[in-house]
Amino acid sequence: MDPIAFKDVQVKRGYTYHYYYSPASAGKPTLLLIHGFPSSSFDWARQVAHLKPKGYGIVVPDCLGYGGTSRPTDPNAFRHKLIAQDLVDILDAEGLETVIGIGHDWGSGLLSRLANWYPDRFTAFAWIAVPYTPAATEPMDFDQFIVGFREKTGSDTYGYWAFFIKPDSHVVADKNIDSFLTLVYPKEPEIWKDWIAPLGKAEEWVASDRRGERPAWFSEQEYAEARERFVKYSLESPMNYYRVVVFNLNIDDNKAIPEENRQVKKPALFVACKRDYVCHAEVGKWTMKRAVPHAEIIELDCGHWALLEESDRLNQALERWLESLPSANKAQL
Repeated sequence: MDPIAFKDVQVKRGYTYHYYYSPASAGKPTLLLIHGFPSSSFDWARQVAHLKPKGYGIVVPDCLGYGGTSRPTDPNAFRHKLIAQDLVDILDAEGLETVIGIGHDWGSGLLSRLANWYPDRFTAFAWIAVPYTPAATEPMDFDQFIVGFREKTGSDTYGYWAFFIKPDSHVVADKNIDSFLTLVYPKEPEIWKDWIAPLGKAEEWVASDRRGERPAWFSEQEYAEARERFVKYSLESPMNYYRVVVFNLNIDDNKAIPEENRQVKKPALFVACKRDYVCHAEVGKWTMKRAVPHAEIIELDCGHWALLEESDRLNQALERWLESLPSANKAQL
């Protein structure tokens, strides 16, 4: 993505957001692309390269804690309602009344809250790897959370969260950044079965500086650029995406969501990743069928990083879905 197309804006609560913006051609909608962990706006580079020439407007922020955006260390700063407001502040800065939201990983969680708090600012939603997530109104017991997934899937699934929420997790990860990156961006998705999902294994991998191979779909240049960003900025701030959930900091906000906004009524898409061993495709499809029953669901035979691993197929699927939307849901109002 062209560095010249990046901007900075101060949102209402005082943080600075760094974001990419390319205006839409006449009659085309604008897309808000929201990345996850441990990522940046550059995760979407292949989607931008595909969709921008077709006239779509595109907004891609470095989310809070990443890249050129502010990096607070207080978990309360990462409450989903507050970040949702930040993202709407970016839309306001560009004069965008409505957009189509597309999220991946934690970006999917943020998109879910945008759907609840600001449904009128969106004409459609697409979730990749992680489905629409209903807003929890009861506190999480993390130990029971793990037990529940173990009973449902035969795996701890989110065992690595226990490592990421520790106060010194970023110190371990920053010190062993190549170990960390080759675990979260694995050559073979199946590595996550043994080294991400089980309790204690992610910390063991990173603390021992164990290293995997760089996947073919993550070019040497892309890996080097990602590594440089994390060496420069640290993982201290991004780890709060896990703490804000496990520490139940979203609960009071979630209780205040208007009841009429809890159901997604706009056109929706879910892209399930069949070889994702944390965000299980079957669990995601079940969640969508229960929470957003009208959503279109497609599957890709890849791991978690569909934006990179299956970028061509994903781009084609997104383009087809965007073109299938009713005309009223396409152009910015």
